[in-house]
Amino acid sequence: MDATPFGHYQLQKLLGRGGMGEVYQAYDTKTDRVVALKVLPPHLAADATFQQRFRRESQAAAGVNDPHVVPIHGYGEIDGRLYLDMRLIEGRTLGAILAEDKKPLDPATAVSVVEQVAGALDAAHAAGLIHRDVKPSNILLTAGEFAYLIDFGLARTAGEAGMTTAGNTLGTLGYMAPERFEGGPIDGRADTYALTCVLYELLTGVRPYQADSLEQQIAGHMMSPPPHPSATDARLGAFDAVVDKGMAKKPLKRYQTAAELAAAARRALTAPVPRTRSGRTSGKHSVRVASRRTPWRALAASGAAVILAGGLSFGAWQVWGASDRETQPASVAESTVPAAAPDGTVPQIAATVPPDVRATGRLVIGVNTPYAPNEFEDSSGEIVGFDVDLMNAVARVLGLAPDYRETAFESILPSVGGGSFNVGMSSITDTPDREKTVDFVTYFQAGTQWAKRAGGFVDPDAACGLRVGVQFATLQETSELPAKSATCTAAGLPPIETVVYTRQDDLTAALIAGDVEAMSADSPVTGFTVKLSAGALETAGDIFDVAPYGWPVAKGSALGQSLHQALEHLIATGEYRTIATMWGVEKGMIDQPTVNGAAG
Repeated sequence: MDATPFGHYQLQKLLGRGGMGEVYQAYDTKTDRVVALKVLPPHLAADATFQQRFRRESQAAAGVNDPHVVPIHGYGEIDGRLYLDMRLIEGRTLGAILAEDKKPLDPATAVSVVEQVAGALDAAHAAGLIHRDVKPSNILLTAGEFAYLIDFGLARTAGEAGMTTAGNTLGTLGYMAPERFEGGPIDGRADTYALTCVLYELLTGVRPYQADSLEQQIAGHMMSPPPHPSATDARLGAFDAVVDKGMAKKPLKRYQTAAELAAAARRALTAPVPRTRSGRTSGKHSVRVASRRTPWRALAASGAAVILAGGLSFGAWQVWGASDRETQPASVAESTVPAAAPDGTVPQIAATVPPDVRATGRLVIGVNTPYAPNEFEDSSGEIVGFDVDLMNAVARVLGLAPDYRETAFESILPSVGGGSFNVGMSSITDTPDREKTVDFVTYFQAGTQWAKRAGGFVDPDAACGLRVGVQFATLQETSELPAKSATCTAAGLPPIETVVYTRQDDLTAALIAGDVEAMSADSPVTGFTVKLSAGALETAGDIFDVAPYGWPVAKGSALGQSLHQALEHLIATGEYRTIATMWGVEKGMIDQPTVNGAAG
């Protein structure tokens, strides 16, 4: 199509490409003007869902009357290709400006841009539309610093169900409000959240929740406190409260309109810089990640462990530590100074802690990451997850400070048995084989669960002939799928085609792209993957092959009973349920912990 006629247009040059189309500078022979013409890419033209979305962009953008929305001249179809005719604007996107200049905008310019975009958003919201893709690359800035909000390709009517297809998720994940991942209805406050993310980036030059992976970034949006601009530049301290409110996890706690956000940013521009407090800590324990781990902690009958690349992601998401990080020494001797008993200690339970552990004031925990949502690093490099929050609560009840020591997964049980760690915590399945060397305190039930693309049909019990993805060396690869495939061939049916991936993020991306028809993984991994996929994936069938996760302690150690009582206390008070619900793993909750509860 380059330099060729397109109906009554002459395509002069390609200006850019995006997920929803190609944009050309074009000459309109009917109106005698040069325009920006957006044309649906050839590989999407036959997709009815994408065509629907393209038409929605045309309708939504044409219906918004605001100077900061690019005017729409017309739209239609030529030679089987959808097109959108827009005013040609000379300028650069904020994404390009930040990337090319490699520095943040000055605060006055950043606030001015946010004010202009806020006007465009509020106009769209007044028309009952949500943009859903507010980000720097969708904000065009002219030489006179006039801002345009562009690309309404994701706009939709408020309350209307979103449109997703295999291999595509609506919105840019790095700017998506927490509620976008829950699959429920959203409103204009999701755009306000995204615009606050843009404000933060314009002020600091980096996205909120910067991390080595998008998965960590998304986990930050869902669970971590909003980042403060003052952490990058103390002079931006007045904007901390603006970002706090604009990026609040709950929509009701945010600015209710984009104009409110813009007004707060304008006030912060001239407000005095707050004095910083010293000695602030997050209360979390940072560890360095060195090795990868195996979902479900599957072991062969001999009890030999395997290590593999782990993680959880949607598309390119991943949660994994750099391979060149050093594993911290597995030594209790480093922590010999007793710490003050934390608030929330239960004296009668704390009194059961073995004297040698109680004397240090610390609970030394051997952990291997990543394994979202149970234990992984957040965007700041701190270890977080369901297991971590639960162990922190247990340690508090015992009057101890948790002391996490990252190590290879296969070394956790020997180190616990040898006294280097007080307890292990890495989603370890309690098995009769393992109980020969350590005792386990069970705290969770996990199993296998399949996932599929949204709208498809997959039955884990009738999967003959399907391409099913699994992660290397997991129970699903070594046991589940071989057994099911053998059953297929014995019945004269085609075997399951098992596709093995070394990382969970690659497996998830393959499922979304359609390279595999289903995936089989640990139930917490599958559940978290589906939750973060923004509707692109669904679970397939129920959880099966359920077994308990347990905390290993030295064989015969009284610490097992201390952990048991602490967990009973957390279950009785409801804190256990609260933690599980926050991480979305409540299906695996137990009613009563046991010591050595593996099925024979």
